[in-house]
Amino acid sequence: MDKNRKKAAYKTYNPAIIRKLIEKYGFTPQFIGQSLRGERTSEASLRICEDYKMMERKINTTLKDL
Repeated sequence: MDKNRKKAAYKTYNPAIIRKLIEKYGFTPQFIGQSLRGERTSEASLRICEDYKMMERKINTTLKDL
């Protein structure tokens, strides 16, 4: 019996952005991660996802401009 031994590819999130979101919203890192993965669907979770995407875009454009 052949078993698939490949591990699932997990998305890594920017730890600096995670720290800023913890500071801004006061939630635990676990809740922030669950929100970004889509495991939480509250209004706060949606705002966290939007803020993460916005911060990530700003960081990427800043790095691209260097």
